[in-house]
Amino acid sequence: MDSSYFSVQRRALEIVGFDPGTPRLSMKQPLWAALLILSLVSHNWPMVVYGLQDLSDLTRLTDNLAVFMQGSLSTLKFVAFIVKRRRIGALVHRLHGLNRQASGNQQQLRLILQENRRDMYVSKSFRNAAYGVIVASAVAPMLNGLIAYWLEGHFRPTTPMEFNFWLDERQARYYWPIYAWGVLGVAAAAWLAIVADTLFSWLVHNVVAQFQLLEWQLQQADVHLVSCIQRHRLALELAAELSAIFAEIVFVQYMLSYLQLCMLAFRFTRSGWSSQVPFRAAFLLTVFMQLSSYCYGGEYLKQQSCHVAVAVYAASDWSRMPPARRRLWQLLMMRAQKPAKVFGYMFDVDLPLLLWVTKTTGSFLALLRTFER
Repeated sequence: MDSSYFSVQRRALEIVGFDPGTPRLSMKQPLWAALLILSLVSHNWPMVVYGLQDLSDLTRLTDNLAVFMQGSLSTLKFVAFIVKRRRIGALVHRLHGLNRQASGNQQQLRLILQENRRDMYVSKSFRNAAYGVIVASAVAPMLNGLIAYWLEGHFRPTTPMEFNFWLDERQARYYWPIYAWGVLGVAAAAWLAIVADTLFSWLVHNVVAQFQLLEWQLQQADVHLVSCIQRHRLALELAAELSAIFAEIVFVQYMLSYLQLCMLAFRFTRSGWSSQVPFRAAFLLTVFMQLSSYCYGGEYLKQQSCHVAVAVYAASDWSRMPPARRRLWQLLMMRAQKPAKVFGYMFDVDLPLLLWVTKTTGSFLALLRTFER
């Protein structure tokens, strides 16, 4: 394996305090992880209170509720990881072992590396977008204050997120701790989202690699039915475990996603500039990429698992095959026609779900515009 293999996920796990080298994903830095959670929780409820103080100001209300939802979602993902870290670690290390076992064959290694390169495109894109949110939250208040100093002669203190803090941020001795704590809160939400979302992408692509290895096996001259059935059952088992691990995460993710997108999009239908605009723009892009990566992963897994049936049909010489053996291969083909899915309790995670989220976002955005009038 090359140096980029599992690199994004390994680094993300290390940042939030996990040890990716252990099969149980043990906590290496529990105090640091607790600090990240504290920074999230300490921002969530003050932002809700700040948004609810004046219900006539829909911009302030939607701005704060959107960030509150993401903070709550990141907290939920982290708690789910802690609760399920043994299952997650076992699945990750099982896939590592299968990849090492298959890497002895150059053609199989090529398929595995191909899927991991695809994962790198998805994972790096989301990671960079999430880091863009952190940078925007740190730079925008400073830029706004410097512009005010240049135009008005005094520095105007603004925080990365708008909320009522128990200290007066207009005083320099309080402003910088509030500013640093606010940036840490944004970074914590971004890091925790990167861990869950990039690991989901890696797991999906490496489970898909098992289906592709089965297709490669079917194309060999000395193919055996029993070994094909065993590999197919293995791939289906891995896909089912992946779906079970992420079921709660994707359920809450998509129940909140259309509200998040609606509230963030509503901000850009209102005129005016503030230090929050760069942060909100980067945040909107990241949330949409987050949803798209899950839907793409679920759709990709579904399509590749169904493609096994086509591979069985194409690789078999049906005209020369004895009837008894033909029926056995037909059973494998019929089973492969039932796709592997990522299931979120009430819905399948695929591209039609992304379309539903987009349409629902538009409906709620129109409703908010009606309230505004």
